[in-house]
Amino acid sequence: MKSVLVFLSVVATAFGYNILCIQSVPSKSHYHLMKGIVDPLLKAGHQITFVSTFPEAKPVKNLKYIDISHIQMLTQNVDMIDRAKQGMSVVREFARNISRDAIGTPAVKEALMKEKFDAVVTEWFFSDVDSGYAAVQQVPWILLSGMTMHPHMENLVDTVRSVPMVPAIKNDSPIPMNFWSRLVNTFAFIYMSTGSFLDYSLVKSDYETYFTPIAKARGVTLPSYEEALYNVSILFVNSHPSFAPAQGLPPNVIEIGGYHISEEIPPLPKDLQDILDSSPQGVVLFSMGSIIKSKALAEHTRRDLIKVFGELPYTVLWKFDENIEGLPKNIHIRSWMPQTSILAHKNVKLFITHGGLLSTLESLRFGVPIIAIPVFGDQPSNAQKSVQGGHALMIDFSPEMGGPLKDALKEMLSNDRYYKRAKYLSQLFVDRPVNTTHLIQHYVRHAIETNGAHHLRSKALLYSWYELWMLDQVAFLLVILYTIYRVFKKIVGCFKRDKSIKTGKEKRH
Repeated sequence: MKSVLVFLSVVATAFGYNILCIQSVPSKSHYHLMKGIVDPLLKAGHQITFVSTFPEAKPVKNLKYIDISHIQMLTQNVDMIDRAKQGMSVVREFARNISRDAIGTPAVKEALMKEKFDAVVTEWFFSDVDSGYAAVQQVPWILLSGMTMHPHMENLVDTVRSVPMVPAIKNDSPIPMNFWSRLVNTFAFIYMSTGSFLDYSLVKSDYETYFTPIAKARGVTLPSYEEALYNVSILFVNSHPSFAPAQGLPPNVIEIGGYHISEEIPPLPKDLQDILDSSPQGVVLFSMGSIIKSKALAEHTRRDLIKVFGELPYTVLWKFDENIEGLPKNIHIRSWMPQTSILAHKNVKLFITHGGLLSTLESLRFGVPIIAIPVFGDQPSNAQKSVQGGHALMIDFSPEMGGPLKDALKEMLSNDRYYKRAKYLSQLFVDRPVNTTHLIQHYVRHAIETNGAHHLRSKALLYSWYELWMLDQVAFLLVILYTIYRVFKKIVGCFKRDKSIKTGKEKRH
């Protein structure tokens, strides 16, 4: 038996592919997004070159890191709390700087020039410059959307269909939307599309500036920007119908919501295991993610939160990057918390979170209701979806949030409908015919072996926008109708003229 396993391992390695995975957003959450793709590919025996802002020192078989951790410097002057500085123009500029710094890294350029990859995996983050990685390598492009499906992603792989049906990321309307909500959705789509249109020439210039020299070094012709942009072989979307609205999607769009969650939950550290095991009355987990630091909480806000948590008849695990003296006995602070392992514990009753998509999907996976305190990005939208789903409450992030949090805790911990709803949604979330690991492995291999999975792509990409809206047909029919009208009018005019002439002759006689 052992010899058979060794043989299979050798065969898997022999037929493994060389894949480039690029994670350039300087955020731990985005690192986990791409690592969730890398791990299944390593498991399948592929050779992975992982361009990352958080390279790990521990060596892993078949895995080579390219260090772009210097990109973390871009976040030093970014204020995630100030919502006035979170406009789309600011986000796009930030994303462009990330893309430029990543492709401008010497080790990245060298790998693109000297190595031959079989596929490229990138994450979309408000910039389409990354389409050049696969284009310059002339290989299938696997695109990852760390958010739920949205119109820009639809536009890359199909035609935009969701605007009249699915609320946009900043639109918190329930489904079905009423007239005014749909009107807001339309204007939001126009606003986003206008931004993309205005940025088009700048992004195209970046694409040509950075990737043309690499293409020349490889001895290949760089495809046009538009050709590269719409050449997505497979789109992985971090979503699931138990959370986001179901949509009609092309076969090359694969929903893998929660894929970053390990199938085998890592064991808890002994101290946390002991705390959780000795808390049969229940545990509340509080974490605002990796970006919101302790300095974001004013001193009086900390005191309010400690008072609120200290009054609870539950154990509270609080992820906080500073030590606090004199805490009530039921509050335990750690600078790092193994979140999925804690949420998997049977004694966890509630999760207080910033509403990041990864945390939200983890709460769904383990059936834990949430109180969301969103701060930026897609967090408000995720929180609102969770509230509408019936397994969450939401409060505003503010220096005075202690009072609203106390009210939300009282409501959620005294009403089991949130807990029951979370458990029901968890059943929907985990009930899948194929796990996400197999989906990732299959579709990446399939894209490579079919040279781009063109048979799975939407044929809408082969038509112009006016053809999809059938405006050319409408114009043709209008011309035909107008021609018929003119001919008919002329015939009628002739009859009237003949009749008039005949009448005149009769009068003369």
